[in-house]
Amino acid sequence: MLKLKSLPVLLFVAAGALSASAQDAQTLYQDFQHPGQPYRPRVWWHWMNGNITKDGIYKDLTWMKRSGIGGFHVFDAGLSTPQVVEKRLPYMTPEWKDAFHYAIHLADSLGLEATIASAPGWSETGGPWVKDEDGMKKLVWRQTEVKGTGKALKVKLPGGFDITGPYQDYCYVNQSVATVFLQKKFYRDVAVLAMRIPDNDKSMMELNPTITTSGGTVTAEQLGNDSISDYSIIQAEKDGKAWVLMDFHQPQLVRSVTWSVLKIEERVENCAASLFCSMDGKTFTKVVDLSYQGGFERVEDIPQTTARYFKMVFTSTEKNNPATGFRLSSLKLSPVVRVNLLSDKSASSFYRYGTSVKTPATTDVVNTADVVDVTSFVKDGVLTWKAPKGRWRIMRFGYGLTGKTNHPASPEATGLEVDKIDPVAIRDYYKNYLQTYVDASKGLLGNRGITYLLNDSYEAGAQTWTGKMVEEFKARRGYDLLPWLPALAGIVVNSAEETERFLFDWRTTIGDMMTEYHYDQLTDILKPYGLKRYTESHEAWRANATDGMDCKRSADIPMSAIWMRYKQGLVTVPQHESDIRESASVAHIYGQNVAAAESFTSDGFRDGAFVYTPAVLKPTADAAMASGLNLFVIHTSPHQPVDDKVPGIGLGLWGQWFDRNETWASQAGAWTDYLARSCYLLRQGKFVADVAYYYGEDSNVTARYQTRMPKFPNTYNYDFVSPSIVKDVLKVDNGQLVTATGMRYRVLWLDNVSMISIKMLRRIKQLADAGVTIAGDKPKILVGLDGTVEEFDSLVKDIWGSGRKNVTTGVSIGKVLANTGVAPDVTFSDAKANIKFVHRRLNDGEIYWIANQTKQARKFTASFNVTGKKPQLWHADTGAKEDVSYEMVDGRTRVTLDMPAYDAVFVVFVDDTDVPAVTLAERTRTAFAEFAQPWTVSFQAHRGAPSQIALDSLASLTESSEQGVKYFSGVATYTNNFKVAKKSLKKNAPSRILLDLGEVKDLAEVTVNGQPVGVVWHAPYIIDITAAVKAGDNKVEIAVVNPWHNRMVGDMQPGAETVTYYPIKYYKADEPLLKSGLIGTARIVGER
Repeated sequence: MLKLKSLPVLLFVAAGALSASAQDAQTLYQDFQHPGQPYRPRVWWHWMNGNITKDGIYKDLTWMKRSGIGGFHVFDAGLSTPQVVEKRLPYMTPEWKDAFHYAIHLADSLGLEATIASAPGWSETGGPWVKDEDGMKKLVWRQTEVKGTGKALKVKLPGGFDITGPYQDYCYVNQSVATVFLQKKFYRDVAVLAMRIPDNDKSMMELNPTITTSGGTVTAEQLGNDSISDYSIIQAEKDGKAWVLMDFHQPQLVRSVTWSVLKIEERVENCAASLFCSMDGKTFTKVVDLSYQGGFERVEDIPQTTARYFKMVFTSTEKNNPATGFRLSSLKLSPVVRVNLLSDKSASSFYRYGTSVKTPATTDVVNTADVVDVTSFVKDGVLTWKAPKGRWRIMRFGYGLTGKTNHPASPEATGLEVDKIDPVAIRDYYKNYLQTYVDASKGLLGNRGITYLLNDSYEAGAQTWTGKMVEEFKARRGYDLLPWLPALAGIVVNSAEETERFLFDWRTTIGDMMTEYHYDQLTDILKPYGLKRYTESHEAWRANATDGMDCKRSADIPMSAIWMRYKQGLVTVPQHESDIRESASVAHIYGQNVAAAESFTSDGFRDGAFVYTPAVLKPTADAAMASGLNLFVIHTSPHQPVDDKVPGIGLGLWGQWFDRNETWASQAGAWTDYLARSCYLLRQGKFVADVAYYYGEDSNVTARYQTRMPKFPNTYNYDFVSPSIVKDVLKVDNGQLVTATGMRYRVLWLDNVSMISIKMLRRIKQLADAGVTIAGDKPKILVGLDGTVEEFDSLVKDIWGSGRKNVTTGVSIGKVLANTGVAPDVTFSDAKANIKFVHRRLNDGEIYWIANQTKQARKFTASFNVTGKKPQLWHADTGAKEDVSYEMVDGRTRVTLDMPAYDAVFVVFVDDTDVPAVTLAERTRTAFAEFAQPWTVSFQAHRGAPSQIALDSLASLTESSEQGVKYFSGVATYTNNFKVAKKSLKKNAPSRILLDLGEVKDLAEVTVNGQPVGVVWHAPYIIDITAAVKAGDNKVEIAVVNPWHNRMVGDMQPGAETVTYYPIKYYKADEPLLKSGLIGTARIVGER
């Protein structure tokens, strides 16, 4: 067992302290205008299925450099991408290595950061070199019932399940699991245990009901055995429902249902069921609705019901895809309670809800004192044992392989995922993997060349065993695992309460092992190579038993993900906000100071394909920064090996498609500058938060806040804190929570603590005794077998029931902060608007980032908790700064902000002032010059449009009757002229001459008199052209770019000449077009 708990706290203290060093205002501004490589976005650079050329590598990387990209994360992926090159370069062949070395050498010469993934594909840690015994493992069991007589008996035990698959003997095939790996046979014994069977516990075979179905034959033996692969097809009726009717011939008590059913199409989470009961077989009453929410076999306790007939009705949860039938593997109606939602609680599924649903109290239990280890009496699969009188259940526990493979790798790079809780197997995995990159890069790894490794989001599935599991559990929990193994098969041990407490220990053990061995240990593994790492964890819901903050704590750059929701009209969703805030909280607390995110990921069918421009992306980018992001890693920039196919190949159906074949690739620098400038300021100084927000044990941020972020006032800010942070990292200074990295919190807010371990409860008492203000929920249930209920009750009473002034419950966080005397960090006069902020504190200054996250323009007054400093507005889209009116009142500074829809601005306080208020004159804009008519529009070649057209008025190109114009995608250059009198530039000349383009779809690069002026990429589309305007005739060229969408739709028209190439066809001929070009009226105005 690794002792790494103190490591993450110490790793990044120096980095955090260094980042807070003071800068003078001028240097700060200069670096803001021209941010360096550390702040520039990275991209994910996918090499797809051997489609690789050096020419494409050169063009990709030089485009990245020109476009202001700071580096790349290179992946070798498959996804059955078609071959578009003359010769494929399979993974790690000599030709592939030669191309890879060329790429790394070129990246090094260009100053681009290079990162490799932790496995071929994107998830997680696996490959062809992983041996069977080092693969991910699952606990399996078989059971036999015997009748003891007090004499020796011989029992031939059923063979252990050696079938490779995720659960028991279930085996499935999908794009993530290669068939060859599912053909493996692997099994090792753990223990054979004997236990008395409670009197009321009867199997389906003993109850022996008569069974009929909506179509198909099934037996009680098949439904009641341990096998999941032993299934029958139950045909659905016309309404898409299938049913199984069981006649028990007499009234039968049922307290639990164990069932495993899939649609014939073999998806788990698309089935639901309802259980009905009847005494006469004619009139049925619904007992309960059931649904799959994860796991391959579902165990659910139901309202205690007695009836002769029970009917289970299965339906598809996909409304537009009714079932033709179902694969029914198990359906066990039991008169005794089983562990409620077992697959969730045993960590054998991506558990979401089940751990909070309790198992009902029961007396039909197996006592640990009565569990007999009979392993030593087994030889060659035969148990010879003198069984005492009575009914005995013999359970053979062992382990097999889950069969999970790394994905989506090319065939040559696919192999078993390594055991995530075996430290030796993980070290061996990386030793083999990293050596291949040492060879491929010819040693360009460490200080130069490859400098980082990335752990992408965890998608390797559940793991419930490893070779030393028994020893690990004993060392970590202090008691023997074996007597509790029946609980992992659904049997209630000792009591329902103790079983739940044990299962908490079980999940915690798996989570701790994975955290320490799969994540923390990686820091030591990479150190000799000189490598650092980016690390994502769950990304959404709960992907394994770990805590996401713990997974990221020892990473050099904690990382998350944010997806686009273009078609849904959403800026973001809570699961992404929570994931980013999780990473940002890690960076603040452990001192990395950088929180990255896989950014703008999209499902082309669900979220929209080839529709993404900076204006579309900006609201989501700002939402990410509002949650704490300060380094963008753009998903994705696939390697484009050839030039004659555009937009080219990609990462299957996933975008955003940000590469050199994007229509606006030449203008991308304006977008990356915005991201880099924003990230630069969002890394200066220290993040300011008043609340440490604790989200509980046996949970993780992205599961807890998947659909709803914490209800928190937008006038303060907070960091998430994990159980390990509360126990091991936070210290107390004068009643405040502090970290070694300089964070300071005024309140500890407790969320999701209705269930709590005794160790955490003891820690909360320590903090309360030290004067920390504690608010939020009050614990109700003890989890884990460490500690007693008596101690739990005593601690709860001491903390919450003894009148402590610093401990409250049932009061909102806003009131708690106000009652504690913590002034709001910032307030907004438009209190109901969705205005977000981030505050960074310098040694001698304050930086506030303010974002209007609404579709409407907002004018409001912001009151900042700052005084004695002059505010300025710094604009990340242009790099410009400006003075602003302000007023200092009662130790605060008020600033009125007039913000367009989805706008963001920095309010920077760095210059001292003793002037309490400044009111600046409002600017006015009037017409300055007029364009001639008509406009000339030239179209990018080879895009299906005529070379040039003339327009008398500006309207969307999609209104054109000319098909090549209507469906055009790319660069359309608008040309016109205007005249300026000499006197207009002298006497009473405006302070600025602005080009107002009106509506632009989607971005415009402006040139005046041959002088590049800049790129405007979001509303309002206004650009300063003062320096380029001259007396007399002036020529304006406006290169307007729209995305690939319209041309893709055009290619689907009958008889159309195809312009685009992409392996997936996202659109049909009747898909609505997106407006394109200059629309409305373009004006030249003077500002005074």
